[in-house]
Amino acid sequence: MSAPAAGSFPCPGCGAPLTVRAQGRTQSVACEYCGAVADAQDPAHKLLSQYRAAVRYTPLIPLGARGVLRGEKFECIGYMRRAVRYYGVDYEWGEYLLHNPLKGFRWLAEADGHWTLYEVLPEPPKEGR
Repeated sequence: MSAPAAGSFPCPGCGAPLTVRAQGRTQSVACEYCGAVADAQDPAHKLLSQYRAAVRYTPLIPLGARGVLRGEKFECIGYMRRAVRYYGVDYEWGEYLLHNPLKGFRWLAEADGHWTLYEVLPEPPKEGR
């Protein structure tokens, strides 16, 4: 299996360059400058939504960064910030989407300096008795 080529196009919100790092597998791309989310599979790259965050986060692993994790090469192709409130306490963490064209996807989560690696299951687990 060969690596999907990266491609770029101008953001429909502000014109900044957006890069699709896993073409054919990427559904949408978010602009780090204006918060626009564009359809990566539509040749016109239409605007799907626009989000303006009051707080901006800089990922600890830049998008496009490549490295070796447990002996396998991966590229960071996505980042999202997540949060949950549990018994009145807010918890936040960052999740990085890693990709290797031969090994697939992995999620690397970071919370308060602690890192956890997740592997995507090939199919949902079956309910057992």
